Amino acid sequence: MIPRVYAPDARADRPTVDLLPDEAHHLEHVLRLRTGDAVAVFDGAGREWSGRIAVMARSGVSVELDHPIDPVREPAVHVILAVGMLKGDQMDTVIRDATMLGVARIVPMRTDHVVVPGRLREADKALSRWRRVAVASAKQCRRAVVPEITPVSAFADVLGEIKRDLAIIATEPAAASDGPLVPHGHVPATGSAPKPPKTALVLVGPEGGWSRSELEVALKAGAAPRQLGPRTLRAESAPIVLLSALWTEWGWS
Repeated sequence: MIPRVYAPDARADRPTVDLLPDEAHHLEHVLRLRTGDAVAVFDGAGREWSGRIAVMARSGVSVELDHPIDPVREPAVHVILAVGMLKGDQMDTVIRDATMLGVARIVPMRTDHVVVPGRLREADKALSRWRRVAVASAKQCRRAVVPEITPVSAFADVLGEIKRDLAIIATEPAAASDGPLVPHGHVPATGSAPKPPKTALVLVGPEGGWSRSELEVALKAGAAPRQLGPRTLRAESAPIVLLSALWTEWGWS
C-alpha cells in the first residue's frame, strides 16, 4: 500500500510541495523511503494526489504531485463532537477514533465533573498533541480530511455558540433513576431525527458524567437525550459507540 503524507500546503496549481519536518522525518527515518518513491499526498481539507519524492535532503523533503486521487467521500452530516475532558491518553483515543469515524470538528469541554487539572487541559502542548493524533489517524484510515480541534471550551459556551440543526446529548443509564429528567425509554433506540440533519452537535460527558444542571441546560437548549444501552460505558468508548450508532442510522456517506 502506498504511504500517505499530510501536506496542508499542497495545491493543485503547484507541481511540488515541501513537507512539514515531522512528515519528512517519518518518510525518511521511519518508512525508509528514498527519492523517486511513490507516495499519496493529502491536504487535510479533502484533496489528495498521487506523487513521488522529488528531493530528500538535510534541508527538507519535497514531493512532486502527479494527479488527483478521489478520496473516500465525507459523511453527508457535518458532525461536531463536544466531549468532556478525559484523563491521560483517553482524549487521544477519542480523537483518533472520532477522526476515523468522520467527525468534522472536535471540541474538548470543561464540565462540572471534569477531573483533569486546568493547567493540563488548557495547555498548548495538549492541543498540539491532539492535532498530531488526528493527522496520524487520518493518514492511517485513508481519510483526506483532518478534523478541526478547538481549544477547550466551557459547556455553556458550546451549547450557546455552536450553530447546528440537531443536538444530541449522551446520557448514562443512571440518569433514568435520578428523577423524571431523562426517564427510561424516553429515547427510541433508532434516535430522534426523522431524517439526517446537515449539522449535528453531539455531546458526550467526562468520566464523572453530566451534572443534573448540565442536563437541564442541554434539554432546555433543545438537545435530544440519547441512551447507549443498559450498561455504563467507559468514557473514551461512549463517543465511538454513539457515533457508530448515528452513522448507521444516518448513512455513512
